[in-house]
Amino acid sequence: MTLLTGQDPTDLPGGRSRSGAAWGLNALGIVIVAFWFVRNGLQLEHPAWVWVVGAVALAAWALREFGRTSRVLVVAGVVMIAAGAVTVVPTDSLMIVPVIVGVVLLGANLRVPIWVAAVAALAAIVVIAVSATIEHASVQFVLGTSGGMLLGVLIGFSRRQFRVAAERAREAEREQQRAALLADRSRAARDIHDVLAHSLGGLVLQLDAVEALLEAGRVADATQRAGEARALAADGLAEAHRAVHALRDDTADGDAAGDAAGDGADDGAGTDDAAPAAEPTTSADASHPGAAIRSSRPATDPGTGLTGLLDAHRSFGGTVVTHGDTTLSVLDAAHRAAVVQVVREALSNARRHAPGRPVSLSVIRDGDAVDVVVANPLAGGGHGLLGMRERFDELGSGATVEAERSDDEFVVAMHLPAAGADAADSADSAVQADTEGRRS
Repeated sequence: MTLLTGQDPTDLPGGRSRSGAAWGLNALGIVIVAFWFVRNGLQLEHPAWVWVVGAVALAAWALREFGRTSRVLVVAGVVMIAAGAVTVVPTDSLMIVPVIVGVVLLGANLRVPIWVAAVAALAAIVVIAVSATIEHASVQFVLGTSGGMLLGVLIGFSRRQFRVAAERAREAEREQQRAALLADRSRAARDIHDVLAHSLGGLVLQLDAVEALLEAGRVADATQRAGEARALAADGLAEAHRAVHALRDDTADGDAAGDAAGDGADDGAGTDDAAPAAEPTTSADASHPGAAIRSSRPATDPGTGLTGLLDAHRSFGGTVVTHGDTTLSVLDAAHRAAVVQVVREALSNARRHAPGRPVSLSVIRDGDAVDVVVANPLAGGGHGLLGMRERFDELGSGATVEAERSDDEFVVAMHLPAAGADAADSADSAVQADTEGRRS
């Protein structure tokens, strides 16, 4: 994600448009006023001071188009107003044009207080009135030029308001991008936490088992456990790579890295159908040490749900008592993935804080909603719970997750909307068989 940087082409704070059309219009205005200034000056035989002061006003107008700093722009505007006001009466109001342009520039410049333009316009009116009195000009002439000054102030204020609104919109967009970037980082940190908590927790259990088996002389079983530990570490590394690549906004490379690491973990593992059941130390499981580990990742198959995750937990020596449809077929893909992540965190907490003690998992259909409850002895540190809530908030469907201590148990309760009636009917038919066959 790239944050907005630099200035808008209209140079909002400086009050000067850099667009080609605006530059062309200003250049055309300078040429037209200069032409009539010279033509009328020759016909009316302006005195030398009018030629000099008028030329200074036009030069300041031109300098305004080529100035690069705010100070130069402000000075150019002030000179346009002062020099132009002095020559308004001798040029028969022709030089009122650079005066009005200067007032507009000062009023639109965000680096200059708005009152500066008003004071400059008032000063110009005073100068014109004094000059008109000396030259015996009419009152209507003074009123007309004063109206032009007022118009310049209003136009400058309007342009200032437009530029303030545009700058605020750009700042709001930058803040939105920063917020999105922080959300991406938070999501990556949460995913890495989930991966490390699950993978490292299981890895510790596997290595403890390897040590115990070696002490008992069961080398074959220890070898199998070591293979499972290696597969778990490879899988955790692949998941961490995916999270980091997502943070770098490089999801394509992240998926490729994850697939490559996953293939490395699959070597000698057979197919996913060969995932071990409750006891991973049987001879049948020894030929597939990485199958249960691979299934510990969030399933992408809509029909898998929590099945692979529960098998992986049992392969680590854990016990899970399930009730209901653990395939979560009644939920859509997004809600199913969120439930899988929360249950994975809960199972990791159970292995870390209450190893060997049973965990209960219930999936209950309640009308148009589904309640998923995980209960395990003792409580964790709470960091995973924060990630759970963030994950559910991102769903934007009213799904909630709560955690509390009940007696000696730590209970995580999820409430989610069902995907639809058709999915519910198919799920209800699987509940009874799943409840009878998934106890251990």
